[in-house]
Amino acid sequence: MRNLTIKREKSFVGSLAKMKIYIEDPTSNEIRINDTPCRKVGDLKNGEEKTFQIGEQEAKVFVIADKLSKDYCNEYYQLPEGQDDIILSGKNKFNPANGNAFRFDNNESVGIATNRKHGTRKGLLILIATVAVGAVVGYSIAAGLFSNKTTDVKTFSSKGMAITLTEEFKKTDVEDYTVAYNSKNVVVFALKEEFALADGFQNYTLEQYGNLVLQNNNLSSSKIKNIEGLTGFEYESTNPNTKNTYKYFSFVYKSKDAFWLVQFATLSENADEYDSEIIEWAKSVEFSN
Repeated sequence: MRNLTIKREKSFVGSLAKMKIYIEDPTSNEIRINDTPCRKVGDLKNGEEKTFQIGEQEAKVFVIADKLSKDYCNEYYQLPEGQDDIILSGKNKFNPANGNAFRFDNNESVGIATNRKHGTRKGLLILIATVAVGAVVGYSIAAGLFSNKTTDVKTFSSKGMAITLTEEFKKTDVEDYTVAYNSKNVVVFALKEEFALADGFQNYTLEQYGNLVLQNNNLSSSKIKNIEGLTGFEYESTNPNTKNTYKYFSFVYKSKDAFWLVQFATLSENADEYDSEIIEWAKSVEFSN
């Protein structure tokens, strides 16, 4: 036997979720990740480090968020055969398309790159499918009410955040986000990052927090800017299968005990149509004590 130590570095992404650690095991029927039979060896909280006992054979170690998202929100590291102890590190990185998956440090290979691209593609399709399902359900409930220009406004409150949208929106679940809402053409998803995650975090300004999000998640092409009195940034992401490009309007907020990242996603071709409404929705965001 040998020791495998994994350190999950503190990150403001996916901070509330425990990551599950699995090791490749041909004799296990517990779970299959990427068609590889595995058994669970433990969990990792944000900023936590743990040591696990593993065998001396060559094996993959997987990190996933949960069994439902394992096919797109996963990362693996190929462990070599041997008796020497192994120390690995990594953190969750911001990417809505793959559920803000965990990424090992210094883990670069053709196989890893292919796996990451596959996860992002599948996760993005699931996210968009969620929007489509929301639209179908909405149509069956209230046909004809799907123009944001004519639909009545509605205020939603959940997990300490309130936002005024329209009756078109329905509350939904998006992996690793605090709260989310979808409609026919726009998805809203919000992430709460508590000050307790890091010493001095409460002293950050909105601009500093926003730049930290950009820096930690390789969004160097985006810049923090003032958007009609709000602090935010914008970026685009293209689905490699459908070739559809989606635009994300992202805004950062500071409540009594946390920073919040609230994002609005829509097809880039619809961005101009919804731009002004999205800003008004973003301005309506409020937080309870």
